[in-house]
Amino acid sequence: MNYIEYLQKEKNMYLNDQQLSAVSHDRGPGLVLSTAGSGKTTVITARTGKLIYDGSLDTERILTITFSKLAALEMEERFKRLFPDAPRSTAYFSTIHSFAYRIVRDYFNKTGKNLELLNSNFEMLKGIMMKTYSENNIFNIGTDEIENLSSKISYVKNMRIEKSEFSSLGFNIKDFEKLFTEYENKKREKNMIDFDDMLSYCEKLLSHYKATADKFKSYYKYIQVDEAQDLSIIQRDIINLVSNGNLFMVGDDDQSIYSFRGSNPKILLEFKDIYKEGQIYHLDKNYRCDGYIVDRVGRFIEKNNKRYEKNIRADREKDRDITVKSFSTRRQQTDYIIKKIRENPEMETAILYRYNISSILIAEALRNETTRFYIKEDRNKYFNSKVLKDIISFFSLSVNPRDRESFSNIYYKGKTYFTREMNQFVASGQGTVFDDLARYPHLDKLKRINIKNFKWDLGHISKESPEAALDYIRFDMGYEDYLNRLEKDGRISYSSMFLDLEITKEICRNSNTVFEFMENVEYLKDLLRNAKKDNDANVTLSSIHSTKGLEFDRVFLIDNNFGEFPLEKRNQSKEEYDEYLEEERRVFYVGMTRARNNLEILHSELPSMFISEIIRDKGSEIIRGLKKGMTVKHKKLGKGTIVDIDDETLVFRGKRKKNHTLSMDLLLEKNLIEIVEEN
Repeated sequence: MNYIEYLQKEKNMYLNDQQLSAVSHDRGPGLVLSTAGSGKTTVITARTGKLIYDGSLDTERILTITFSKLAALEMEERFKRLFPDAPRSTAYFSTIHSFAYRIVRDYFNKTGKNLELLNSNFEMLKGIMMKTYSENNIFNIGTDEIENLSSKISYVKNMRIEKSEFSSLGFNIKDFEKLFTEYENKKREKNMIDFDDMLSYCEKLLSHYKATADKFKSYYKYIQVDEAQDLSIIQRDIINLVSNGNLFMVGDDDQSIYSFRGSNPKILLEFKDIYKEGQIYHLDKNYRCDGYIVDRVGRFIEKNNKRYEKNIRADREKDRDITVKSFSTRRQQTDYIIKKIRENPEMETAILYRYNISSILIAEALRNETTRFYIKEDRNKYFNSKVLKDIISFFSLSVNPRDRESFSNIYYKGKTYFTREMNQFVASGQGTVFDDLARYPHLDKLKRINIKNFKWDLGHISKESPEAALDYIRFDMGYEDYLNRLEKDGRISYSSMFLDLEITKEICRNSNTVFEFMENVEYLKDLLRNAKKDNDANVTLSSIHSTKGLEFDRVFLIDNNFGEFPLEKRNQSKEEYDEYLEEERRVFYVGMTRARNNLEILHSELPSMFISEIIRDKGSEIIRGLKKGMTVKHKKLGKGTIVDIDDETLVFRGKRKKNHTLSMDLLLEKNLIEIVEEN
């Protein structure tokens, strides 16, 4: 029997026509454009089996590259379940970093060189930043600044960007080129490489030593790449160097959401330019999501310009439409989610967000409900953020005037204009911070006034509620101006600090005193850390980026607020912003397509532009179905009848027989009307 009959009879696996076409690809370059929920993993494992079953392999092997260790293991296990009799050495599944490290390690072992792998570069970068910035009298470096630098170094290596191009990147990191050079020198001195160096060294070895590249070309007859939209430039080059032309890539340009790591959808978009004889296959049918969700996400993502045109369609019927809800505060949004979970606690539920900081209030509320939940990543930078540490320092000094450590952290972060020498004088003092400041020699009149005002300000916030105290620190004590200076100096973006402030304010609202606020912060930190262990809970909290490949019965997509998702971006050209906006749209698309049956998109305060588009899309369906004489319900005017209708206006007659002329654009934008029945 042929392979397709074998799959159907022996494995109960039935492929649709598009999948069959992709699985049948043999030699030469191939690209499978696989939309969300269309069975890309099925295609990769089935094609691997076909190459073996049809006897296309002799001593050669198939290499399948993935982008996470978990994905490689899952794909390997799935292949073994489908084809338990296949020779174990024939199909090899690996991450790109593991594959590169294997090549680099073997080379250095043969040459007798010893390189140590730097598992975390945090401490090294911290030391370099502190040394470099101290030369400019900057002595306090935030965790978020160090992590931002690490991310940008990874980006330039994955994109193979030369130092001469650094100034044009718009990173807004003070002295980036100097920091980068110091980091490279420090690793070289210690004979260390980081994870991105694995790729750089591997690419250089394969480029300079033809015999090494030829060995892999002859060893792996076929190379497959899963999630090909996540390839960076250097990863693509490594794969090309070990490929003999039989390259099979599976991906979705609409799900390319890792540009901060160097991934680039252009690699897929330029496939036919790079591989002239390549074949492109389409997997357009979504088997995962409700028909309503598929229709909505298809129209939503097609607003991007730089993408392949696709005919995204649903395998499932339309049952439950997307729900969009508005709330006045994040706390109300949280209360709504808790209520919905309480109604059906057994439903598999995911609460997804753009930034990890959004998990904090939800986690707190779920724990208060004694609801078990799993948080997919323990990388919440909020608890190490500059903003939180600063606010805690203001609060601590306001209730403990001898807290010299807190004073040392904030003495220059407002309208005080205190000097480093004044801080050193206070650090060696014995009394309160304010008494020591008053004893500082050579005080002029302005400094005495500033000391008096500083003492009064801290006394004032000690008597206020935490929320009012936070606002006073931001707007009256000059902390907001300090944050703007940080952005101007290339230290960190204001948009990320704004989110930290927003969550801090929500925790303040739930705290009666500054002591309670600080207790709540510690409680939440432990809560999120412990929730990472509860991976069999029905409720999952995760950033959208960490849910690629996952699916859930119900999804709440939260914090879709104006200016937050997408963020407002400063100092960007139109071209840069358009590129950013297209990726943010792809992130939102990935979030929506995680839901199988129930998708609720929520926002507090003003809705994001993406929510406005979804609302208009829903409203346009209703508008197209409206006819004269039809009974409808208006959200504010109640039930009534359509007296007249054209492209611009609708005449609505309510219960009191009064006619209202309504704008069709407004009805569409606000989704104000629904059909009750037809006469």
